[in-house]
Amino acid sequence: MRLLVISALVGIGVIAISAIFASMPPDTWKDYRTGFTGVAPPDEIDEKIDCLSRGGVWEHASCTIRDDSQHEVLNCSGSAKCISEKVIRVVDGDTIYTTNHKVRLSLVDTPEIGESGYSQASSFTAMHCPVGSTVTIDQDDLQPVDVYGRLLGKVYCVNGVINEQLVQNGLAKISAQYCHQSEFSGEYWAQSGCSTSAAIEPTFDNGNCDPSYPDHCIPSSPDLDCVEIPYRNFRVTGSDPHKFDGDRDGIGCEK
Repeated sequence: MRLLVISALVGIGVIAISAIFASMPPDTWKDYRTGFTGVAPPDEIDEKIDCLSRGGVWEHASCTIRDDSQHEVLNCSGSAKCISEKVIRVVDGDTIYTTNHKVRLSLVDTPEIGESGYSQASSFTAMHCPVGSTVTIDQDDLQPVDVYGRLLGKVYCVNGVINEQLVQNGLAKISAQYCHQSEFSGEYWAQSGCSTSAAIEPTFDNGNCDPSYPDHCIPSSPDLDCVEIPYRNFRVTGSDPHKFDGDRDGIGCEK
């Protein structure tokens, strides 16, 4: 008899507790740490990754997505274009495409595909300037476009200037041969390559032309890398003393 009474009381208690919880408003279950209201808290790591991939700002365990009307247009220097547009493609570490422009980062050079560091630099730019996010491009006054028609500039992404961040994190080198013709050569992040000694442009018209490079007058010495010459996608024959044609397809410094 006593066991029957205890069982009945337990049953009544369970029913009563269930009724009380069912009648509670949704915010009774609010997680005050994350601000989430509902049956179960979200996976914060997945939420953060999704937020950043959409160009959002993750702060205090919540995501804020800026639309075009909320994007802060930064003050550009000089008189060239100052453009705010959405990123539609990240080509590699130093090249992105926006809604209306192909953009090449001024003064910085990241590894090409097949070279050491290519994946790291490309992933870094994709993370800081994600597709769908809005960036501001400060076009270079002294070199507005490159030989491929891409707009050259300093690019402000989600967390700052991507040109600077790539250099500071050891993922890009300064293209010293362009220092004399870039508006941004005086900025502190460019000084690692634009100091007086590093920014001396090589002389390629002194008559000491190596026959391996029939399209341009490039001397056999001193040893040069692609970042130290202003030429891209040129023919390579013969001994190729500078090893510009790393994949031996007859084209040097491919971009």
